[in-house]
Amino acid sequence: GVVGVPAVAVVASAGGWRVPFSVIGSLLLVCAVLHWFWYPKSQRPEARNFPFISRYKQMASIDLFRSALAANFLQRIAFYGTFSYLAAYLISEHGLSVGETAAPLAIVGVGVVIGSFTAGLVVVLKRRAQVVAACALAGGLASLFLFSFDLSAWGTVGVALISITFISVGWPTFLAISTEISGNSQATAVGMLGASNQMGGVGGAALGGAFLALGGFSTVGFFCLGAVLLSAVVLQFGMSAARSSA
Repeated sequence: GVVGVPAVAVVASAGGWRVPFSVIGSLLLVCAVLHWFWYPKSQRPEARNFPFISRYKQMASIDLFRSALAANFLQRIAFYGTFSYLAAYLISEHGLSVGETAAPLAIVGVGVVIGSFTAGLVVVLKRRAQVVAACALAGGLASLFLFSFDLSAWGTVGVALISITFISVGWPTFLAISTEISGNSQATAVGMLGASNQMGGVGGAALGGAFLALGGFSTVGFFCLGAVLLSAVVLQFGMSAARSSA
């Protein structure tokens, strides 16, 4: 987030929109080759049972994990809805070129780092679900303010930084909760949470584009706020009830 998106903006500005796809595809190919050679190859018995289905069922049966999965999915929708359309907003409303969005996007990307560090303080709290819900709501309100009011370009970047910082508190917190409650199925829990992360990215970008087409950038702000509101409901009633019954 801090390096990748601004780098894409710079490359697109220098060589056109096709070049970033070529660069990213080449990097992915290099990563695939390195993974093939660098990952250790362990010798396993020929007849080995992989009880992965039972592990998925085990995690899906935990109320607290299901709530964390749903809340994370909704918060990532808001995150990607905000971050994905920030560059378009800066270009459309403030007249920046594609290359000029690189520095603002890098600044906003720092919010991911700040939010992740803050999550380390939040995860040890007794009422962490409520704290994460409050942070998500603050981020959603900032997204609405960002896309709905006529701010200066750097004012927009500042509000976007606040939004991304607050929304980014949830993901590492949910990750910590999942590893706490998953027992010997930690890899399964992390994988399922990662899947909800990526599905939220698809949902945020796709639905954000639909709302942008329907009502403009302010509608994207309302969409992001609605997603974190639903997340707060899940956190308040789903995770709190699950913890009290545990």
